[in-house]
Amino acid sequence: MAVEIIMPKLGLTMTEGLVAKWHKKEGDPVSRGDMLFEVETDKLTNEVEADCDGILLKIIAEEGASVPCTQVVAYVGAAGEALPEQTAKQAQAADQPEEQAVQHKKQAEEAVKANTDGYVLATPAAKALAKQRGLDISTIPSSGPQGSVIMKDVEAFEPIPQKKASGLAAKIAQELGMDVSALASEGRVMSEDVLRAALTAEQADTEEPLSGMRRTIARRMSESWAVSPRVCYEMAVDCSNMIELRSQLKNQFADNGLKLTYNHIITRAAAQALREYPQINASLEGDILKKHAQVNIGLAVGVKNGLLVPNLKNCGRMGLLEIAQGMEEMIRQAREGSLAMDALVGGTFTITNLGMYGIRSFSPIINQPELAILGVSAMVDTPVVRGQEVVIRPMMTLNLVADHRVADGVLAASFFSRIVALLENPALMLA
Repeated sequence: MAVEIIMPKLGLTMTEGLVAKWHKKEGDPVSRGDMLFEVETDKLTNEVEADCDGILLKIIAEEGASVPCTQVVAYVGAAGEALPEQTAKQAQAADQPEEQAVQHKKQAEEAVKANTDGYVLATPAAKALAKQRGLDISTIPSSGPQGSVIMKDVEAFEPIPQKKASGLAAKIAQELGMDVSALASEGRVMSEDVLRAALTAEQADTEEPLSGMRRTIARRMSESWAVSPRVCYEMAVDCSNMIELRSQLKNQFADNGLKLTYNHIITRAAAQALREYPQINASLEGDILKKHAQVNIGLAVGVKNGLLVPNLKNCGRMGLLEIAQGMEEMIRQAREGSLAMDALVGGTFTITNLGMYGIRSFSPIINQPELAILGVSAMVDTPVVRGQEVVIRPMMTLNLVADHRVADGVLAASFFSRIVALLENPALMLA
């Protein structure tokens, strides 16, 4: 019996997957462990292996198709083995009235004009007339027995007049892959007609379907926007001491093969603040506030076709070096497409950094079911007042977006202020 190959459910929140690529085609032999196809979700792309031996009998879901989890995408079995869907079609055909089956057969016969060698069924008289008129007989609609072309078909056929084109116009059209006969022009087609049409085609709107990842991101962001009554808080951070800390530690980190970044330091500060404010390191499930035992901070990583948010597990118990090691490995796997599903679920807080693009301030969308997200912007030398003087300081704007159902103004502001205090006084992270 043919074995069903189904769309796997790769995570608790996954409802559908996009068939990104087939590694086998129909009729190919399949061995247990062979890569069958790639599944693209909002979180990652996974390769699905065969769990049986046989022949890939039928592909139900072609590349680019979105398929609900657990739905059949293909069948593997013995060569020539009947498929469930084929059996059903055969039973349906057997139940058809005899005259309906005869009619279907007649329609099928009339639809055939040429065999596999390209030979056109036509009467000798029809062929002679077509040759006399300079017509390609394969383009003439047929009405004769078994789909053959007869005299009256040739007599009634009115070929579409072919437009004449200058040599240069024909050459340009060929290079651009354009059909000269389809160009709108009065009389002979000239080179300017071809160029004008090419320019118009370049300016025309284009459409492309969203990838599976982008569709799911769009859906989840819409859901988050509808679910969370959010408030965005903004604070400026004096990064002077953070820069000094990085300068002091960068050689030590380099000895471990790492480049210490401000993302590492911000994650360390956020992890400590989340341990101190368990109401933020939580999720709301109905009327129950679930405070998570671990701090799992996600970092938004840009990848092809979308954004992944892998999270570093239990980073509330890690030092700065461990956080740097864990984050860099996580980012590498995300960009190489080798992330495990476990890295993409279970996050309790997210950090997203757009500072490298020069962004000064922005309001990110909460990554459900988390209660808050931290937006990090560019570090900019800015005149600020210190005492009675105006001095230049490296300032960075942070934006905290919090779910007001749980994190009201007082709680959110207190938590946010703690993060800023830790960043402006990194020694507090050692306390």
